[in-house]
Amino acid sequence: MRAEEAKELVLSLMAGSPDPGSALGLVDPVSPDGDPAKFMIADKVARAIHHFDGWYAPINRAWFSGSYDQPTINNAPFYWYVFAVPAGRRFRAAHYVLCDYLQVRDWVLAFAAPLGKDHRDHKQWRCDLRLYPDEQTGYFRWGDEPPGRDDQPGRVFDVDNLATAGPPVPVGQHVGGFGPGGESAAHRMLKLYVAGHPLEFGLSAAAVAHVEYSFATGDRVDVMFENHLPDRTVVEVEVEGERQLCIGVHQAIKYRSLAAADAGFPLLTSRVRSVVVAYSVDYPRARELADRYDVPLLAADRETVLAGAR
Repeated sequence: MRAEEAKELVLSLMAGSPDPGSALGLVDPVSPDGDPAKFMIADKVARAIHHFDGWYAPINRAWFSGSYDQPTINNAPFYWYVFAVPAGRRFRAAHYVLCDYLQVRDWVLAFAAPLGKDHRDHKQWRCDLRLYPDEQTGYFRWGDEPPGRDDQPGRVFDVDNLATAGPPVPVGQHVGGFGPGGESAAHRMLKLYVAGHPLEFGLSAAAVAHVEYSFATGDRVDVMFENHLPDRTVVEVEVEGERQLCIGVHQAIKYRSLAAADAGFPLLTSRVRSVVVAYSVDYPRARELADRYDVPLLAADRETVLAGAR
């Protein structure tokens, strides 16, 4: 596959999306600088990345020095990576994966050089996109990383995800591993797993789960359970990281009060509890904060949760 063929494949898939009008409103197929594989998405330059014996992604080596500059190809910068995924031996249908350069930058800086080569002198890095059997989600890995290990939730991505380029993306989150509205695929899987397995998180089998329960303020809690003791349990889901878990505890405190007011209970009531669920909860600062405000931190098994998408 050549670069211009990758662009043709991607544009045809975007135009054939379930909502082609919306897709065409975001996409301008004209190259801004003559590069045959470039086009525009949401007024930002996109570059199709074609498959060879993997996908060769141009990077910006200044990222290793703290830069947030865009990558360049053919002497011009671009914002979006669009990986063209052809149908054939590996996949039943053709797909594409859209991500912004900030997501790729995160993946680059997280590379642990398992073979002892950090590749920081290379302008292009080879990567592999492994789609799960449903061909709706997949896992990103660099070429030196061993296949078959899906152990980083932040590497899980959605496919055919043009819709993610439309809504504003929350600060600190990126389009790529993230679905519509800024939610990561790994976060969504964990949220749905919690909703479907109440017994694993201290609730009764009779508990009824409401995913993305909305309060009068417009706030949404990841999961709220009813029909058990206590009357309501609100669950804030986080993927990983001490800072994110601390934020999750603060969110859980807020949702606990909102859930009480929503039901007409006193604010300080034993009829509503809140918990935070994450893949890892072994963070001292988060535990101290959670203990102080009576918000249990509960761990979910990462491999079990992510296996649901394979």
